[in-house]
Amino acid sequence: MISMPPSPPSAELRPIPCSEIALVGTYAAIGEAGDWLAEWLAPRRLPTDLAFALRLCLEEVLANIVMHSATELRPNILASLAEWPGGLTLTISDDGIAFDPVNAKSPKSAEIGGNGLILLRRYSSAMDYQREAGRNRLTLSFSLPV
Repeated sequence: MISMPPSPPSAELRPIPCSEIALVGTYAAIGEAGDWLAEWLAPRRLPTDLAFALRLCLEEVLANIVMHSATELRPNILASLAEWPGGLTLTISDDGIAFDPVNAKSPKSAEIGGNGLILLRRYSSAMDYQREAGRNRLTLSFSLPV
């Protein structure tokens, strides 16, 4: 993945999402979200590696929400995309159990599980997590090539 500045805009300057999708936390939702992302990406001329990173991170976060929701009720998920000068932002929120991937420790071995954190950190240029009103909100920013 290409690493480039600039940093994502401050919270006060972030644009309103230009596309969003509401999902129920099932494995089928991962495919629905992939289709939504592909449709959003289609008219844009983004580098292939950036499109790959967006999809990988979206699918990884959704898979973890579905796998780790500790309830029989499926979490309600909202994913949104926003563009800003120099980059893109993918925000995913859910009403599942609290989990902060920004401050979670990366796995120390090659065991299955936990490697999604490594992927998120590798492919996004910035990560922010907040827990508000019973919802997780993870914001991943991706820098565009200069």
